[in-house]
Amino acid sequence: MELKRNKILNITFYTISIIIYLFISYFIYKLLTTVPFYYLFILIPSLFLFCTLLLVNIIKTILTIVSMVFGRNDNDEINDYIYRLISKINQLCKYILIAIFISLLTSVMILDLIYCLNKEKYTFAAISIVIWVLSYYLLFSNIVKMIRKQIRI
Repeated sequence: MELKRNKILNITFYTISIIIYLFISYFIYKLLTTVPFYYLFILIPSLFLFCTLLLVNIIKTILTIVSMVFGRNDNDEINDYIYRLISKINQLCKYILIAIFISLLTSVMILDLIYCLNKEKYTFAAISIVIWVLSYYLLFSNIVKMIRKQIRI
């Protein structure tokens, strides 16, 4: 038997996170016009990240409310279906977050290399390229392991 959390507590956490993500998204949106252009490499993926998290939490809140309304009176098949939908949304969100993390990592790498080349620190640029290649190798090897594990199950 799978333990399920309290639905009211879930809705409360989803609402709090929606409010936080909304404020952060609005703040990042306002920053887009005021910061120098090279910070857009970081701000645009960050804005996409928080908007995605906002939408996911809105969908989870709606699904939890539907489960509360239609899952009464021993109507467990609706609750089980909603929980399966929420788990699939969590899995999709995990893949989206991995992709956004990779884009943020790429943005930081580009900014790091631009900074090193602008300051004419070619040794630091070479060292940072090696470090970034190694970090990408480790990241992608972990992603491949995760995908293999997901396919086998």
